[in-house]
Amino acid sequence: MKNLPLLLISLLLSLSLSSQAAPISHEPPYKVLATVHPLALMAASLVEAEQLSVLLPPGMTPHDFSLRPSDIDVIQSADVIIWSGAQAEPYLSGFARRWPDKIWIDVSQLRAEGQPNDGHWWFSPTMMVRAQQQLANALELPAGNFAADVDAALQRADQLLTPLRDRGFFVFHRAYDHWVQAMQLKQVGAFTLSPEQKPGLKTLQRMRDQLTSGEVVCVFSEPEFSPALVQSVVRGLDVKQGELDPVASHISVTKTGYPDFIQDLSQRFATCLSPD
Repeated sequence: MKNLPLLLISLLLSLSLSSQAAPISHEPPYKVLATVHPLALMAASLVEAEQLSVLLPPGMTPHDFSLRPSDIDVIQSADVIIWSGAQAEPYLSGFARRWPDKIWIDVSQLRAEGQPNDGHWWFSPTMMVRAQQQLANALELPAGNFAADVDAALQRADQLLTPLRDRGFFVFHRAYDHWVQAMQLKQVGAFTLSPEQKPGLKTLQRMRDQLTSGEVVCVFSEPEFSPALVQSVVRGLDVKQGELDPVASHISVTKTGYPDFIQDLSQRFATCLSPD
């Protein structure tokens, strides 16, 4: 850098400094904003209910969300924002640049090499443990028993699902890749990559052929979408059906919310994949 003009050096240094979150400028308690419900399940292991809020309304996903003026006020009032990154939540990118004085915990930056490029990061227990540790550091709090509680929930999930790993299933949309990879499950396909995209007739016919052949034993729907599409494919076939909520709306935001989510998720898979 010694050959660069001083003005350019100053500019580069200022840009570097502006990209780093400054310390919170006031004393605790701090306001923490999780953009989606599952991230709040993780954050609740550290943050009291009155200091924790969720940006997206219940049942809504980043796929169909758009910011309202009241949402911008919520973002502005938060000290720490936990989000899924620019690819999954592009409507927040401008605010992350606009308010660098806030602490922005971008969960997408915590993924390990080889993890699926899928914005539903909360289905990766490893990433949620990392995010919780980063949040603990930001709030200058001990991480507590979160990692151990997650590990215990994963051990129970492993006991349930290991005997079922060779049993194929369909999901409604590609939201569960992190979980499938972590549990080594046999996801054969999905009705759609994203809820906004409807599958074509060829895709539906191929899926029905796989069901007919016995390659797939379980089909999962989602509560926010009409089951008609799933019913049209499984009609008349002896195949089990289950339901998965990609934003875990039915799980209460408590200190053990995220381990509870893992337990619920593993039980739903076990029930649908089981041959009984």
